[in-house]
Amino acid sequence: MANWDRKRYEQEKRSFIQRRIHHAPLWGQFTLVFGTVWGAAWLCSWYLLRYIAEAHPWAKSFPTRYAIAFLFAYASFFLAVRIWIEIVKQEPEHQVEQLDVTPSNVAVVDGEGCFIVIVVLLVGFIVSGIFLFIGGAPMLLESAFEAAFAGVIVRRPLSGDFVLGGWKMRLLQSTWKQALIGIVVLVAVAAWLQHQAPQAKTLADALRTMTHDGRKQHVWSNRKLQSQHLNRFE
Repeated sequence: MANWDRKRYEQEKRSFIQRRIHHAPLWGQFTLVFGTVWGAAWLCSWYLLRYIAEAHPWAKSFPTRYAIAFLFAYASFFLAVRIWIEIVKQEPEHQVEQLDVTPSNVAVVDGEGCFIVIVVLLVGFIVSGIFLFIGGAPMLLESAFEAAFAGVIVRRPLSGDFVLGGWKMRLLQSTWKQALIGIVVLVAVAAWLQHQAPQAKTLADALRTMTHDGRKQHVWSNRKLQSQHLNRFE
């Protein structure tokens, strides 16, 4: 079992992170990670609405269903990151081979399934691009570093030794605040949508209802103004 001092620990971590930021195909990797997370949230919400809502009315509630889907997606995020760690802990030149996609190793999907896959990958691509732009890569790479060098003892004479390997705790510490803000905002928006469209079952239904009601309100307002204008001349 290796032993590092604090200086060696910081050097190794910095080297690990910088090499992967500059040489690893992180955008493609994060596209799969965040696409998986978004797909898990969608799948959970769809399952609750299709199979649970009939017997349990609480599943029809936007805030409740989306909160559960968010928590399921957050758990899926940890699983996706753990799988990603197995790729990213290798040297960058070997990671490209891991993500090599050819017609021979991709299942053929058509129709609605193809559309869902495209949407999932598109969402993952956009989210991962934003994530990289705001500098989020080091946060996940620190968790990968913990897993890659699990078992290494870091000697700290003043504050005490610690053993690398707690990637889950590192990831939780790095993301729980963002997750808390995310679920609060999501529940608030879902509650507002439910108030605006009480009969809607899905987000698409709510948006269609709100758009239709908005057009009706606009037409009614125009007719009222026209009536007032005609009455003025009479």
